Amino acid sequence: MFLHVPDGMDKSINHPLVVVLHGCLQCAESVAGQTGWNKLADEHGFFVMYPQQRIFNNPMRCFRWYKRKNIYKNRGENLSIREMVDYIVSNYKVDTTKIFITGLSAGAAMGVIMMADYPETFNAGAIFAGAPFKVATSSVPAMMAFFGWRIKSPEKWGSYVRSQNTSYFGSYPRIIIYQGNNDWIVNKRNGVELMKQWTNVHGISQYSGETIDSYLGNSEIQRISYTDTSGQESVIFYRINHLSHELPIDPGSCTNQGGKPGLFSRDKNFYSTLYTAYDFGLIEPPRISGKKIVAPKEAGVSYSVPLNEKSTYEWFVPEDCHYHLNETGNIITVDWNAKGGNINVTETDAMHCTLAYPTLHVIAVGE
Repeated sequence: MFLHVPDGMDKSINHPLVVVLHGCLQCAESVAGQTGWNKLADEHGFFVMYPQQRIFNNPMRCFRWYKRKNIYKNRGENLSIREMVDYIVSNYKVDTTKIFITGLSAGAAMGVIMMADYPETFNAGAIFAGAPFKVATSSVPAMMAFFGWRIKSPEKWGSYVRSQNTSYFGSYPRIIIYQGNNDWIVNKRNGVELMKQWTNVHGISQYSGETIDSYLGNSEIQRISYTDTSGQESVIFYRINHLSHELPIDPGSCTNQGGKPGLFSRDKNFYSTLYTAYDFGLIEPPRISGKKIVAPKEAGVSYSVPLNEKSTYEWFVPEDCHYHLNETGNIITVDWNAKGGNINVTETDAMHCTLAYPTLHVIAVGE
């Protein structure tokens, strides 16, 4: 176990904890560098814990998510990771309502196991190129999962999770799924099956998601969110074109950039660690203010972002809409079409750093 504790943390209050699980052929140090979690922790004040697989357990350093003894609660590797979390909670000022887990590949699959086995521990998890809980309990089914051949109904997938804690009636962790559409190691079908499993766990239809194409104005990224009855995004699914078995990053020195290129990371102009922190609720995201629901062809609807005097702003609205900018550029007035659409804005500051605000998806409904 490796633990990152930012310098100067306020010891009088409790802080969030993020558990980061590396993939095969990785270690704690490499995954820390590629993801950039330590940088965000230093800036925003939370702990980051890195369990590391022993070569003695697996020569390729894979967490053994496909072994029965590591899947069932309070056994094997899942128990070891849980004991690490318990140690941190016992010895540091941790906010136990804000414990998160994330992982890539084998680490992602183990992250799903942790969420299923210990739902009371984790607030949310981010799964990069992972697979559903109990997709395999031995090597042969694991190979079938790699090729996307393990397909089940949402109800069947969901029952696997619920069977681990039959007397548990609390809420389950929220889940953020990242899947490259060109992943040649973990077939993209696994992302769909994972979505089916956890929408069922949360009691949400797999067909009820809000889909945003070209998220952040990036044509490579599709974001689908599934909201529960309270209005909370319980399942978020990022599908990324032209991405293989890699972590999407955006290297650079600007505050909204991060991650390092490597064997399992790729520059997609998308710092996924930062957007994971937004979706976790660790960091407050920048927001476009304005109405998400409008009437068909409603005119004069204002949208805005905070004004920074030395920044310039570039807005993007559906092609068949008309819009007007204010003098400072941070406010836009839109005359909508009959269907609604996406609003995007990028802010470029005096240091030539560009911030893409999360896309605002606007729906036009009948009057």
